[in-house]
Amino acid sequence: MNRKVVIVVSVALILALAYAGMEGLKSLKKQPQKDINRKKVPFVKVEQVNYQAIATAIVEKGRLLSNLEVNLSSEVPGRIVEVGVPLKVGQRFKKGDLLLQIYDQDARMDLQAQKSRFLNKLAQSLPDIRIDYTDRFDAWMNFFNEIKLDKDLPALPEMKSGKEKVFLASRNILGDFYAIKSSEVKLSKYRIYAPFSGSYVQVNTQVGAVAGMGSKLASLIESSKLELQVPIESEDIKWLRIGDQVDVLTSDGEKVASGKLLRKSEFVDEGTQSIAVFVGLTTNNSELYQGQYLTAKFNGKLIDQVMEIPRNAVFRSNRVFVVEKNMLKEKQINVLKRNENTLIFNGLTKGELLVTTVPVKAAENMKVQILK
Repeated sequence: MNRKVVIVVSVALILALAYAGMEGLKSLKKQPQKDINRKKVPFVKVEQVNYQAIATAIVEKGRLLSNLEVNLSSEVPGRIVEVGVPLKVGQRFKKGDLLLQIYDQDARMDLQAQKSRFLNKLAQSLPDIRIDYTDRFDAWMNFFNEIKLDKDLPALPEMKSGKEKVFLASRNILGDFYAIKSSEVKLSKYRIYAPFSGSYVQVNTQVGAVAGMGSKLASLIESSKLELQVPIESEDIKWLRIGDQVDVLTSDGEKVASGKLLRKSEFVDEGTQSIAVFVGLTTNNSELYQGQYLTAKFNGKLIDQVMEIPRNAVFRSNRVFVVEKNMLKEKQINVLKRNENTLIFNGLTKGELLVTTVPVKAAENMKVQILK
């Protein structure tokens, strides 16, 4: 019995010593300090509000178009028998070059027959003019001698009296004269000459084909005078004025020409909600072609007492944060112009610290640190 008591007491003593040892080891372990920096105060970049004059530059892409594009058509029907310039897309020509000719022998012979009949009638009238209008005979005789079957009629002699006019009208000399002049004009339409220097952009016919009256034969462009058509957002159109100088750039930013703002559309494109403006190139560059896309840089107007900041510094379209006593304060600004990455504004007090990098979950009265 005594032995059992001794064993129980020994086990209890051993457990007590083990527990005391464990507690002693726990007291030696350092307690982790609380993370006093768990809630860090965010850093922000600021810019002191300072107003100055800023140019309202606008940079937009546009498409080159010819200043003049016309459709070539025939005013008379007939078979195309000759072309002075090959009827090929891209073919260049100079002003006054023969573009094409329509078979005109029938019309030419009819015109010569009209002139022959006119000469006959005039010859029959000359004796009467010699007797009744002696002082006018030399003028009409010279007119008769100047008439050539293969050339246009000369100008009609001036009529000096009413009696002379009645005589010519009774013989239908005036009617025949103007009928022949009309046929001469019609004959000239069988040859089509280039109205300007340019090139073909579309060809719908060829030699040997029959041209119908009014049918479209080809499309021509004047390649020496190009315009850049640029779509501008409707809210930015107010910054542009007719006559403004414009730099024309490639996609790489290289300047290839200078230009001048010629005109602005007075309607908004329904699809893009933009307004088209047209820039006339003032410097010739043979490496520019219709349909090419280029960038137009408009200098625009100069705005006084404004500041330019990144667009991501603004939220809810016209709100920004400023720092006052190391705390964020929300303020409203007056946005004057929005650019691709920046905007121009005023409305804050000069000297205020404007936050240009807004921290995540920023809010009014949030404590911040200014990044030096």
